Amino acid sequence: MLSSNNNMKEILQELGLNEKESKIYLELLKQKSCTASKIAKLTNLNRTTAYLELENLMKLGLVNYVIKESKRYYQPSSPTKLIEILDSKKEKVKSILPQLNNLHETKEPFNIEVYEGKEGIKTFYQDILNNAKGEVLVYGGTGKALEVLEFEYPHFIKKWVKANLKERGIVNLEAKNILSKTHPKTHMKTKYLPKEYKAEITTVIYNNKIAIQSLQENIYVIVIKDLLLYKTYKNQFELIWRLLK
Repeated sequence: MLSSNNNMKEILQELGLNEKESKIYLELLKQKSCTASKIAKLTNLNRTTAYLELENLMKLGLVNYVIKESKRYYQPSSPTKLIEILDSKKEKVKSILPQLNNLHETKEPFNIEVYEGKEGIKTFYQDILNNAKGEVLVYGGTGKALEVLEFEYPHFIKKWVKANLKERGIVNLEAKNILSKTHPKTHMKTKYLPKEYKAEITTVIYNNKIAIQSLQENIYVIVIKDLLLYKTYKNQFELIWRLLK
């Protein structure tokens, strides 16, 4: 029981109550109704401290009181009030989220992330699913993804289709058969590089990001978030797309 009580106190403190407030609130839940002097005795707090903490709990809406025989009897509000407090905090954060995001973008104009190995590539693909908006552009598709992620890649494509993501790809000619089997034509338009210009590294352009992906001996992807870089690569892609038949 003591362990359970300590656990509840810890959770209440995580919600924003201090240790004394947590002790008083839990004790009031047990007692149902109690004077300040009695609650001070039960929680091993001096009366002045108990009064101050009770006032704080009343401001939070977790405690109220009734007058009986000229004395205040404090009683706890329903524990569901804790959910209301959490919801209120959540709404307050939401109200300033646009400003916070603006500050984040201002303070961090670009960002570089590096992912290694198969798990890193899976994380990268999930980032595309989570953040890509509109069309994803791929230059230098090699068709190696199905080899590296033999079991996971088909599931990724299914999620891609379900999310209704569209793709235009400028890919190696030798990858034509693989891509035709794995990528639905409804979600991917493809043009092919001449054999003499085939790519060994793939570049993915999406959502203000440029990703440089290697699926050769060294498996990694470098993701750079930078608006100017994104626009530059996108323009270059569009030029090559127009030049290819």
